[in-house]
Amino acid sequence: MSTYVAVPERPLQVGDEAPNFDLTSTEDVLLMLRDEVPRTAVVLYFFASAGEARAVADLDALSARRAALAELDAKAMAISPAPLAELKKLQAERRLEFPLLHDDRGFAKAYGFEPAAPPALYVVDRWQKILWLQNPVASVAAALPEIEKLLGKTPPPTALYPKKVINRWIARWVS
Repeated sequence: MSTYVAVPERPLQVGDEAPNFDLTSTEDVLLMLRDEVPRTAVVLYFFASAGEARAVADLDALSARRAALAELDAKAMAISPAPLAELKKLQAERRLEFPLLHDDRGFAKAYGFEPAAPPALYVVDRWQKILWLQNPVASVAAALPEIEKLLGKTPPPTALYPKKVINRWIARWVS
């Protein structure tokens, strides 16, 4: 488990490599960005407090669009320095079906997010590059249509596979 967090010399921009993290989720597993992105794009929402009304509204907006994001081979994750018990309670109360990650080591700083700052939103593509960002984000609900449009233009994970690999998968599936 990493404890060193490199803070970028300049704010992250579209096209930059997204900083990796390894954080405990509300499902009591350690999630690492680099393990998630080869399979799916990731929408990262950074927020400070589990009890903040703004964060609740943004998390509800992400939850409402979860199926649409899945159709675009993307998934949401939310990151907060709030205690894990508070994040679990928030997830249960709001019935959020995506992980909330406890940032106990300050990984958010690598993204330019400070705990006292307004929420931020990043989209990381399958190559771990920042595809889109707003720091701070005005509203997740307002940002999601733009994000979904952008994700719709992103090639699926299998687009990079050689045809012979895809043909082997099809052959196994058909037989």
